[in-house]
Amino acid sequence: MKSSVENKLPTSLMKNKKFKLIIVRIIGLITMLIVGYLYLKGSRYSKLAGYFVYMSLACSIIPLPTPPYVIGMGKIFDSWIIALLGASGNCVAAFFEYYFITWLFSKTELQQKIETNKYFQQFINFFNRAAFSCIVFTGFAPVPFDPFRFAAILARYFLPKYLLAMFIGKYARYYLLALLGESFQIPNSYLIILLIILIFVSFVAALFVKRIPTSK
Repeated sequence: MKSSVENKLPTSLMKNKKFKLIIVRIIGLITMLIVGYLYLKGSRYSKLAGYFVYMSLACSIIPLPTPPYVIGMGKIFDSWIIALLGASGNCVAAFFEYYFITWLFSKTELQQKIETNKYFQQFINFFNRAAFSCIVFTGFAPVPFDPFRFAAILARYFLPKYLLAMFIGKYARYYLLALLGESFQIPNSYLIILLIILIFVSFVAALFVKRIPTSK
């Protein structure tokens, strides 16, 4: 009887976590709609405030697309302001995500499964050789950032260095994107299409990952 109850506990915990993630992502969607309205109709200060809030929520848990928004804000404000607010907002998101994921993995058996995985260990060994440079580069370049983000968190990489590396990489990235918006004044209709494409790609990628069979 005891074993059947124990077997049910992980399932109920996973359902509870999935429900919480759904709620968090709904909040992200609502935020995206509010910020979109502020971008189109708000005052200059409300645009900047909405942008900072948006970038402070953009993380792995709430995967909000950032490039179209940064480009659009670059059409209105100086590139350095957009880069500074965007990178600072991402650091706020990373700070809370760091502690949330650390708490999440320390509370479940998933931590042991991942940390004893040989592929994960190989990746961590590679990451630890140049962790700071990896975070800066992947924060700047248009390459998948999440694997290095999770590696830094799960390897308990020193938080101030993690945030500094992220700030440097994201500042450079957002500065160039904002400069692109300022230089070419890309129409908002094109940016909306890009936003929809990025959301669709993110959704398809999430479905693909869920369908990958996990090894026991």
